[in-house]
Amino acid sequence: MKRNTIKWRIFKYNIIIIVMLITLTTIIFNVAVRLYLEKYIVTQLNKIASNAEDTALQHGPDFFPKTPPMPPPDMQNIELPPPDPQGTNDVFRYYFMLDRSLKEPLTILNADFILLDQNKNRITPFPEKSDSAPADLMKKLTNEYNKTKKIDQERYLNFNLSGTEYIAIIKPVSDKNSFGLGWIIIYSNIHQINQLQIGINIILLLILIFSALITIIFSSRVSKKISEPFSHLNEYISSISERNFGNKIEMLVYDELSELVNNINIMSEKLGTYDKAQKTFLQNASHEFRTPLMSIQSYAEGIKYDVVDSNVAVPIILAEIKRMTNLVEDLLYLSRLDAIEENYNYINLNFNGLLSRCVDCMNLIAEKSNLTITTNLPKEIVHIDGDEEKLSRAITNIISNCIRYADSVVVLELKIIDNNKVQLTISDDGPGFEITEIPNVFERFYKGKNGNCGLGLCISKNVVEKLNGKISARNSTSGALFIIELPIKCEALWWIIKNE
Repeated sequence: MKRNTIKWRIFKYNIIIIVMLITLTTIIFNVAVRLYLEKYIVTQLNKIASNAEDTALQHGPDFFPKTPPMPPPDMQNIELPPPDPQGTNDVFRYYFMLDRSLKEPLTILNADFILLDQNKNRITPFPEKSDSAPADLMKKLTNEYNKTKKIDQERYLNFNLSGTEYIAIIKPVSDKNSFGLGWIIIYSNIHQINQLQIGINIILLLILIFSALITIIFSSRVSKKISEPFSHLNEYISSISERNFGNKIEMLVYDELSELVNNINIMSEKLGTYDKAQKTFLQNASHEFRTPLMSIQSYAEGIKYDVVDSNVAVPIILAEIKRMTNLVEDLLYLSRLDAIEENYNYINLNFNGLLSRCVDCMNLIAEKSNLTITTNLPKEIVHIDGDEEKLSRAITNIISNCIRYADSVVVLELKIIDNNKVQLTISDDGPGFEITEIPNVFERFYKGKNGNCGLGLCISKNVVEKLNGKISARNSTSGALFIIELPIKCEALWWIIKNE
């Protein structure tokens, strides 16, 4: 699996999440289990200690001899008889009874006990074998006990000894008996508890590993499923780069990708249309250049071989050269308009004055064709934001087209519609458009019967649309009709509303 892919990133993040979840689950689980077990141990130990305390206090008087009264001061130096040996047997029986009381509760603790008298001396039935509890354990308990500030309060201890963890409870009972018992210490190592926790952790780890493997497999399949559409898109875009624009993406994708797929399909369709238009453009351009070039070549060869009179050939050659020059200029101008980097010099234009200047420029051409150009402009001055040079060229191209087909007159009419845009109509009294021509009049190199290079109307459409306007063509009752709509400048709109 490659590192710098969506599939790898999804897989990587899922692995990180899995590891974090396993770690967090293990920590929380162990803390929870440990707290539960400690609470359970304390509860059990407290239960054992209470049971042992009840037994010790209840049956203690039966086994411990009564404490003899203190002798008078004058008899304290008299040697007393040795204690009855029967007392040792009573203490042994007492220990045996207490040991049985510890075994009665059902518990996982391996509990044992230590008895202390009121002088903190250990009570044992075997003085010669007083090490029945390990000496180091007894020493540890004594040290911990001596740290206690309030010796008359019950205390819990938790400590380690030789790598073994112990828990103990010290219960003071001196105020609850009269036979000399001071404290009962119940203690137990929690080795079994730790072993139980280790076993639980092993089971938990196996469960988590198994769950992680299932999650990893599932994550791998999910990441592959998510990244698969991108692989198909990559292949399709690669085919587009090879100029294969005809195919569309036909696959089920997620809602988040459906818009992307639709946009790619639209892009492919537009690129195909553009590619086809470019090929058509090159074919038409080459055809437009071929005719004047062949004409120039023919007349040039005629002059060379004295077949054609130079007085006849030279004007034709110059006319064809001029035609080619105009064609090249139009092509270059149109290519600049299509370019993204082409800048429009927006200024506040007096649209009435611009139309008057365009008509003045075209009047001479119209007079040569015995035509007149009439205008119908509103009294108020209409201002728009636009590029004067480009907009003038767009309007003169349309006027020139109308002059070419008009019988006697070309009419320009300007009016304001909806108080937010201006509408310019340019019409002639010629034969009008053929029905099949109307959808194509603004296409490049499309020419009517008397058309020239077929670029003028295309330039006009490009300029008007770049100025946020609209242009259309149709037949009127008397001939062809061109309609141009442009937005009015805000200040001009305010002035018009005020004067109304």
